[in-house]
Parts: sequence; structure tokens; C-alpha cells
Amino acid sequence: MRAKNHPPAGGFFCEVNMNDRTATIFVNGEMEKSEKILELVSSSELIVAVDGGLAHVGQLGLIPHIIIGDLDSIDKQDIPHYEELGVIIRQFPQEKDETDLELAIQYVIESGFNRILLLGATGGRIDHFLGNLYLCSNPHFKEIDIKIITNNSEMFFCKKNQEITGEPGDLISLIPISEQVCGVSTQGLKYPLVNEELTRWKSRGISNVMLDKNAEVNFQSGTLLCVHVIKKER
Repeated sequence: MRAKNHPPAGGFFCEVNMNDRTATIFVNGEMEKSEKILELVSSSELIVAVDGGLAHVGQLGLIPHIIIGDLDSIDKQDIPHYEELGVIIRQFPQEKDETDLELAIQYVIESGFNRILLLGATGGRIDHFLGNLYLCSNPHFKEIDIKIITNNSEMFFCKKNQEITGEPGDLISLIPISEQVCGVSTQGLKYPLVNEELTRWKSRGISNVMLDKNAEVNFQSGTLLCVHVIKKER
């Protein structure tokens, strides 16, 4: 089945603004199948399978709108089946300058989507995971809401004024990717930061705690990664 248009599961995931267009991209990394993930994906208007990420789509009982990549991780005999279902196939050569995921993100943005959920983008090869993570920090993507999602966490690069939606007790780690992130202030966290400087080689921003369902992070300069982890099952 295709994704249906209804709100995502509750918890740490931000509510979908009705003006947003959401796409979900499945990557060929590790992914847990759960009702929470399925409900989250169901908020998407577009489902993209990046090469071997097609297996994750199938495990959820979904059909992608498009398959993108060099297709080296897909059984070639499956391609005619998906073509018959109306799935768009975008095949690229194996020798190229971009990863399959980068090509998929570019396609999604050019198609007018401003909210992207990445599933299966963690685990497996650490170089792939780091590449996926740093890809999301591309300055050309700064106006796009891109989140790497697992069953109990989300990772994203903070905007200068970033709202976080979750539950009391959730863990929030603010990790500087640039050498320094300046003027960091927070609201709604147990250990507040007030116009502080976070440095890449210091662990000052690790494992803060949400006090309510909403928190806010503001900073002046630098590149800041947020890792939001559910502390308890809900």
C-alpha cells in the first residue's frame, strides 16, 4: 500500500505543519520495523527507496513512488514488477560523484518537499552513517527540515531558532560539528545554557533532559547537531 495522509505517531516526532510537504527516504542501513515508524511514514506524500532501502519499504508493506540509485543492491528481476505498479525508476551509474542518498535528497527537494525523514540511514558501515549524517549539514539544505529517524531517536541539524517537541525525560544532546558554536541558549531543558560557547572537543552539551513537551535552542553561529532520544517507552 501507499502511504496514507494522516498524522504521525505521537512522541518525540514534531507535528506536521499543514503547509509542509513531507517525503520519506529509505536508505539501505539498519532499521527497526514498528507501528510507530509505519504511522510516521504514513504522513508522507512521497516514499523514496534508495537502492537497497527498497527492502525496508517492502517490510512495512508499502510501495515506493520512486526507486533511486545505481540499483546494485536490488534484484534486477524485481524492477519490471515495480515498473508495472507505476513506480518511477531512476538508475544512475555506479561510478559517480554523489552517493545514492545525495541524489535522492536532491530529487526530493527539486520536487518541492521541505520536510524529509530518513529511515535506515544508521548502523551498518560507519563510513556510510557518517556520510549520511554530514550530508544533512549541506548549506544548500539549510531551509529544509531533514531528520534521521530511528525507532527511539531523531537526529537533525539545528536551525538558529530551533523548537524541539517531545516528552519530559527525553534526552537532548547538542553536539557542535563546527569547531565552535557560539551564543547557545536553551529553554525547557534541565541544564540550561545561557549565551554559551560549545566546542567540538568538549562534551558540554551531552545528555540534557527535557522538562516539558517543548524545548527551544537558539544560537548565533556554527553548525549544531541535535540528537533527541526517547528515555522511556510510550
